[in-house]
Amino acid sequence: MTVPTVVMMPKKKTARGNSRKRKRRATIQTAAPVTNELLIDAGYTYPEQCIDELLKLAGDSSPQARRDLLNALQLAQMFYEDEKDTSSRPRPSSKEIQRLEESIEKTRMLLMRIRNYDDWRNIGFVTQQVGRGVVAGVVEGLPRNPIISDQELIFPHFDGSGRGVGINIEPLLRATLLYARRRRRGPGGPRNLGKEAVVFYAEQYFHRHSPKRSSTDPKNPFREFVERFYEVVTKTEPDSLDRQIRKILAARRSGH
Repeated sequence: MTVPTVVMMPKKKTARGNSRKRKRRATIQTAAPVTNELLIDAGYTYPEQCIDELLKLAGDSSPQARRDLLNALQLAQMFYEDEKDTSSRPRPSSKEIQRLEESIEKTRMLLMRIRNYDDWRNIGFVTQQVGRGVVAGVVEGLPRNPIISDQELIFPHFDGSGRGVGINIEPLLRATLLYARRRRRGPGGPRNLGKEAVVFYAEQYFHRHSPKRSSTDPKNPFREFVERFYEVVTKTEPDSLDRQIRKILAARRSGH
């Protein structure tokens, strides 16, 4: 999935107000991949000094590295602020969430099993038009309850205002399941999830652009990069990112 190409204006005075409006429309539930070539416009701006410092810590000051860094910072901030915003809202009971998890997992396993039959091998692979309430750009947002007829879902059409994308339902079910499992944790879960998201985007960027390998070694510039990245996104100093760093690095090593 791609996002619109835009030009960031670091001195734009209305960026913060526009970002709040966009943030309310956007629903960021899973960590999105950093894009290769397009600049995400979520309305956030960052001091050039901070950008230059992060580029120096990573060891890559190319135009592509700068563009990817702006993408990573904005994705991290969108996810962090969404988690912070929802942490104080009423939550469903643990039993409700557990029933949801069981239902999703059962559906996911049945979907994978039935794909073994030749005539059903493509079930769960669908094509939809971007912008009709099913698929949207990362900062465009999606309606909670879109009104789409059965015929439109079965027979998607593509006009001049939209483009088509292919969707594999199974990974989306798995992503939803993981999201629910993390939400079922005790108080502080959403806040920690936002913290983990910031570390995730920082590590993803560092892994792609730094000649150094990400590690927990205090002498490795990765730790300083993550801490500075966190400060730029949250406007606060991190108390400790050790747990999140270990978790993200362990996931990369295991391929999860």
